[in-house]
Amino acid sequence: MIRLMAHLLLMAFVACATVLRTGGDVSAAAPDDAMDGVPVVGTLDVSALPEGRHYFYFNAGRGATGVPSLVPVIVLKGATPGRQLLLTAAVHGDELNGIRVIHRLMREISPADLTGTIVAVPGVNQPGMEAHSRYFGTRGGDPNRAFPGSKKQGAAESRFVYHLWHGLLLPGTDLAVDLHTQTTGTSYPLFVFADFRNNTARDMAFSLMPDMIKNDPGEEGTLETSMIEKGVPAVTFEIGGPKQFQAGLIDKALMGLENLLNAQGFLKDGERVQSSLPIVGSSFTNVYAGEGGLAVIEVGLRDHVKKGERIATLYDPFGRPVREYHAPVSGSVVAVATDPVRDAGAMLVRILH
Repeated sequence: MIRLMAHLLLMAFVACATVLRTGGDVSAAAPDDAMDGVPVVGTLDVSALPEGRHYFYFNAGRGATGVPSLVPVIVLKGATPGRQLLLTAAVHGDELNGIRVIHRLMREISPADLTGTIVAVPGVNQPGMEAHSRYFGTRGGDPNRAFPGSKKQGAAESRFVYHLWHGLLLPGTDLAVDLHTQTTGTSYPLFVFADFRNNTARDMAFSLMPDMIKNDPGEEGTLETSMIEKGVPAVTFEIGGPKQFQAGLIDKALMGLENLLNAQGFLKDGERVQSSLPIVGSSFTNVYAGEGGLAVIEVGLRDHVKKGERIATLYDPFGRPVREYHAPVSGSVVAVATDPVRDAGAMLVRILH
């Protein structure tokens, strides 16, 4: 009897802690369990949640050892009904700036000032983050080429994103911004991929106030393109380089997201900022190392280069120049290698034109 009473008291304490952590009635989200007082859910319907800030773990299936793959979710439910914005970060596990942007945004906005709902996922690819890898864990493939995933066929990352897509990311979403960076060894400025055939996605791209935009038809299997194919306006927001929090770029990205919220009517009495026009292009040309060596990149992000201009030099282990690289087209530098050690075939410079 004493053990039973103690167990009941413990369960009551966990339930109270769960309500306090979520800021509302968690039964609206049908929690399956709890982790450190945060509800663990297999599906997330935010329509019944009260106004406020709510925290969840989304169960995206079991990993190789049978342990559930838990993904953190923050829901900000506004005082006034409206549309639902999805924010995702770290679909690639080494791309971290977007996590900090989401953390700050979701703390700084008051639910009283919000019209509609923001569903934010600050760290989609937890296995990749733990492995310090772009990919899904240590042996998986690219999650951002696997959407909308597969329930019964395909690799682990495909099954993982299937759970996310159907239980969390797609339901109720009206707009989506997927936050990325360049991958390990390279860097972007503040840069947006957007399919201009979708007018809302085009407007979202300019509202984010990036340095550069690529008018891009999308790539099969990416979160952005999969959303567009379902009729949900979406863009990919690239924020600098991997494996770090870059304070200046995070500040600028935060301002861009706040401007998008104003432009799309999510913030009460918000005014859209008119920023300087970004560099816009529709094509990439990559310059790759023809052989391995140590690369000195001689241009910077956002630099305008002319066709034939020298942009990089490759050196051997003794510091002797092996090969010079010249811009094959005129345009603006949108990505550079930050790691001097370059394998044969590794990117040196990417030009937007």
